[in-house]
Amino acid sequence: MKATLLLITILFTSSISFSQNPLVKEWDYRFGGTEDERLTCLQQTSDGGCVLGGYSYSGISGDKTQALWGQWGLADYWIVKIDSLGNMQWDKDFGGNKSDYLYTLQQTADGGYILGGRSDSGTNGNKTQPTWGFSDYWIVKIDSFGNIQWDKDFGGTGEDWLFSLQQTTDGGYILGGYSGSGISGNKTQATWGYVDYWIVKIDSLGNLQWDKDFGGTGNDVLSSLQQTTDEGYILGGYSDSGISGNKTEPTWGYNDYWIVKIDSLGNFQWDKDLGGTNGDRLSSLQQTTDGGYILGGISYSGQSGNKTQALWGVYGYPDYWVVKIDLNGKIQWDKDFGGTLTEDDFGNITQTSDGGYLMAGTSYSPISGDKSEANLFWDEQTWVLKADAFGNKQWDKTIFTVGHDEQGFALQTMNGCYVIANNTPGGIGGYKTQPSWGYGDYWIIKFCDTTQTGILDILTSDKISIYPNPFTTTATITINSEGRFDFILYDVFGREVFKSQIVNSKSQIERGNLPAGVYFYKVKEEACPPDRRGKMIGSGKVVVQ
Repeated sequence: MKATLLLITILFTSSISFSQNPLVKEWDYRFGGTEDERLTCLQQTSDGGCVLGGYSYSGISGDKTQALWGQWGLADYWIVKIDSLGNMQWDKDFGGNKSDYLYTLQQTADGGYILGGRSDSGTNGNKTQPTWGFSDYWIVKIDSFGNIQWDKDFGGTGEDWLFSLQQTTDGGYILGGYSGSGISGNKTQATWGYVDYWIVKIDSLGNLQWDKDFGGTGNDVLSSLQQTTDEGYILGGYSDSGISGNKTEPTWGYNDYWIVKIDSLGNFQWDKDLGGTNGDRLSSLQQTTDGGYILGGISYSGQSGNKTQALWGVYGYPDYWVVKIDLNGKIQWDKDFGGTLTEDDFGNITQTSDGGYLMAGTSYSPISGDKSEANLFWDEQTWVLKADAFGNKQWDKTIFTVGHDEQGFALQTMNGCYVIANNTPGGIGGYKTQPSWGYGDYWIIKFCDTTQTGILDILTSDKISIYPNPFTTTATITINSEGRFDFILYDVFGREVFKSQIVNSKSQIERGNLPAGVYFYKVKEEACPPDRRGKMIGSGKVVVQ
């Protein structure tokens, strides 16, 4: 009977076309132990690889090379570093004797990583400081090989959960999540309601510089933050608070997206409430190249409030909801994406190199609405969608497995391709070529867009030289070719930070206000006429010290 079912599965999966123009699969890999792993974050690294992070319940087994610090049934932070071809380079486990959940990470300017999440553990294992309350923010700084450099605990006597962090231009870090603590421990301000946004600014060694609490008299849960180009910060999450506390606008429904803009010292500048008459929960935001912001999450609301488009599915089934606002929080457009069933989770949204947007989450929907491919069997699958600069759908992709998948994160890579990751218990089937180790593993897959040219891995060229590299103030770029060229510099998030025209094969890069760190460049022939895509002649990496 098992053999018959296996044969049916193989025949069924092999009969499905897994390619949707313009995407072609490059590779996929699974990482886990014999228990359960939950992926919560994904980032591309400066060497073209990726780092995957989340939490693990497994001991040494499968791909996991380090034991848990806590007892069975409790989780530790677990990160996996892979190269540009998906091969595992190293993995690390961090935790104490209780539960430790990693929710956010970032590669730092020194090539290491900053990790953040929630910890219930006291001083034991890798954790050098006790908790103040039930759970605290726990920050771990590691070097480029995953070795601990320092760790810090921040919290009050209640419950504090960290969901987002970023290295700041001064070399320190901004941390954000929610807090149910009053003035106690490291927390210097009382909550307005049950839980509020809680922002913590620390220096490069993890020392507290300031903290701020933002909220109303209800529940306010921060999910994403980013330092902005004016050295301030944009905060995003969801709120069910009315006008109260720091919140200046009422909710439209059960809960809404709530955006807060603060200055470099954490002082409140403005806030915006965005939603319809049901529930709307923001998961991800990013500042865009025009100075505004792109927001992504899920919406249970129909056309109401700030929401201009109806749901695709029936009442009670959410869709992805994407909102573009300007630098002052004014809505420029919003879009609803979904099928006839539920779009259950929203993972992340990022701006792509063409000025459009890439978003990912999970979906139960069949072919319907914006969804062009049915899931494999009936389980929840990761669903990725690409939109242009105005939010119009360009393509979508369902990431097939034979398991029930949770989460879904997608990034455009330095070479113009896409990596997508989730956690899945699925075995071999769909796009997945390796069996699962346990109840759920990290899984990452790479696709390339066959309509795009200029793949970074291929086009790194000896025609281009930058000297010195690294540089501190000025570098010279030389092109061993005749013509006029555009030199474009991107940060590690894929945002354009510098553009210059090169004439007569030589030009200078002035550091200006660029913070120290790793950047990526592309060199293209000048487009003529302007609406033609300029041919890319090379690309690579440059380091500012």
